[in-house]
Amino acid sequence: MALGAQRWLRFLALTGVLVTTAYLVSYFVTQRAPSKPPNVARRDLAPDIEVVSNDFQYLHKEGDITRLVLQAKRDTAFVNGRHKLEGVELQTFDAQGQPTGKLTAETCDYDPTARTSDFRGNVVLTTTQGLTVKTESIRYDREAEAATTSDPVQFVRGRVSGEARGAQFDGKADRLVLEKDVRTTVTPEKPTQPTTVITAGRAEYLAREKRLVLGQGARVTQRGDALAAQTLIAQLDDAQRLRRVEAQTAATLQSAEKGFVLTASVLTFDFDPLGGLTQAVGTGQPVLRQQTETEHREVTGERLEASFTRGANASEITRAQATGNAHLHIEPVSTTAGRTPERKNLQSDTLRVTFAPGGQVMQSAEADGAAVLTVAPLAPTPRSESKILRAPRLTADFYPDGKVQTCTATGGVEMRAEPALDNSLRIPRRTTSDRAEATFDAAQGELVRIVQTGQVAFEEGPRQARAEQATFLRAQEVVELRGREKRPVVWDETLRAEARELDLSTAARSHVARGDVRTTYYEARQTGNTGMFGQPMAPVFITAQEAQVEPQRAVFTGEARCWQGDSFVRGDRLELFKADRRLTATGHVSTAFYRLARPASPKAASTPEDAPVFGTAQTFTYSDVERRARYTGDVRLTQSDTTLTAGEVEIELAARENRLERLTATNQVVIVQPGRRVTGDLARYTAADDRYVVVGNLARVEDVERGVSIAPEISFIKSEGIVRASGGAKGQRIRTTYQPKP
Repeated sequence: MALGAQRWLRFLALTGVLVTTAYLVSYFVTQRAPSKPPNVARRDLAPDIEVVSNDFQYLHKEGDITRLVLQAKRDTAFVNGRHKLEGVELQTFDAQGQPTGKLTAETCDYDPTARTSDFRGNVVLTTTQGLTVKTESIRYDREAEAATTSDPVQFVRGRVSGEARGAQFDGKADRLVLEKDVRTTVTPEKPTQPTTVITAGRAEYLAREKRLVLGQGARVTQRGDALAAQTLIAQLDDAQRLRRVEAQTAATLQSAEKGFVLTASVLTFDFDPLGGLTQAVGTGQPVLRQQTETEHREVTGERLEASFTRGANASEITRAQATGNAHLHIEPVSTTAGRTPERKNLQSDTLRVTFAPGGQVMQSAEADGAAVLTVAPLAPTPRSESKILRAPRLTADFYPDGKVQTCTATGGVEMRAEPALDNSLRIPRRTTSDRAEATFDAAQGELVRIVQTGQVAFEEGPRQARAEQATFLRAQEVVELRGREKRPVVWDETLRAEARELDLSTAARSHVARGDVRTTYYEARQTGNTGMFGQPMAPVFITAQEAQVEPQRAVFTGEARCWQGDSFVRGDRLELFKADRRLTATGHVSTAFYRLARPASPKAASTPEDAPVFGTAQTFTYSDVERRARYTGDVRLTQSDTTLTAGEVEIELAARENRLERLTATNQVVIVQPGRRVTGDLARYTAADDRYVVVGNLARVEDVERGVSIAPEISFIKSEGIVRASGGAKGQRIRTTYQPKP
């Protein structure tokens, strides 16, 4: 709101008018009592009347200049020295003899003993400046140099009019008081301009101090704008121009047009020589409130200073500074269905707010000293969380409509995300960095993302991460970790992962990694596959181009490789299922197991029983619960000098040992050993007796030394070098035995 020069000067001119009124009264009654005209004779008069004269006139001159003319239609002089004038008219002139004002009344009683004069009946004061003052009575006390009235007083000067009940003027102190119900109205120059109304329970003007005091609930209003307080004190300069106004007790400056309210226990306003408001200072819980159609904003502090500049029609706020526990609080007025409205609070030791031209919306804000930005949901849910950004300095920029656009934190930043409800299952997280920038939605003012750069450290329960940059995306509930010189890394109590890009989910303890992904599970059992590699307490390493890791499931794609020691599983895609204790590899699968033991054969004790097993296939699945591994699609297994190919192979391991118990191969089975090749539809291997059994229609064995044999079933023990072929149905059984050469 702008309480500009014209508005205040008109009001003060009104006060000056009342002072002039008192001056005219004072000037007249302090002159000597008028002498009896010589041509007036005593006639039939009442005993208390000494003389009566008509058409009385008295002139007072200074040199040749007339300064005062007193006229009365009738003058009654009483024997006690009291005078009663009727039809009174008093005119005053300046030092050049020019008229300055006129006072009229129906009667004037003057008592020289009591030194009092009473003007009664339609008392009217007019001045050459256009002032008219009306009341029913005025009493003047010469000794006290005081004029009083208890009657209503009305005054008009041009577009300024007003009224009050009762008035006092103290000539010795140069003090004027309007006792009750003070009301002044200033009509505009143009019909399109607003009317100004000034009200107070009491008004006092101290001429020597050049101070005007409006008390007992003072208020200045103009359309929807208002300045109100229990007491308003206006200070004038020597030219009677308004320079300062102090509003005391429940002070409020309000502007409906500009959409803001400034309140405090005490508000002090400073004005330039032209009467324009330049500064407002609030102390005692000061609050600057601003509201638009969509948001409510408040600036608070122990002390609040607002700067103003002259606008087209009124003074406009340009800056506001709050010091001492300063806050900028922003809250949406209305919400859109399906949205999650948030309130924002910017806190610091010192807060400076800049307003856009026109003073209707905020343009920027600067918070220095222990700055904190808090973004919290208005209607929290179990999934909601509050964001808290701390830094030595925070700066905010606003959209053209006044909503917060960005908030930048510098000088060492801490970002905390905390559950909005105490019973929420969400885990608090903390991120530190050199710098941070929060971005908000233009339509709703909601937080969209937070970008932190420089030595980023992320903590969320046991999960921690490091990166050069972290971007929190609210809609996706993801923290994106990036780095140019250093790759981002994340770890917890089970694993450690690094990649060119890491995306951490804040809704669950999961992450997505892209670009040369490297993951380490500290122990094999933490992958859910304790027996596959044979060392459940040793770490397992996984590399891939991409990874999606969840607490109970992990997917690695793009040249994925999982290994422990020399053993590995490789494929286009690897999936780990921790709860099911299962691993699946698909696409160009290759495996190597160096610790897959077989029970030693008594007849072949010198044979290495833990020779590595190499395999290739289209898919590979291992279930630690079932202790079973399955290869499917173009399967090829090699151990030592034995190679097996088939459409599908299933391997069963011992219950508590990484030891092969049996193997089953189906679909175009081929077993190749030195000098021997066996084919069939199905092959079974039992580790207990080191025996292969191959069946089919028909199974076939080729031996470089003993020729070819075909039968429904072929079995052999590798360590003995004996192959047996046998028939199937009754009457068709065929059995052939090949003895090795001596």
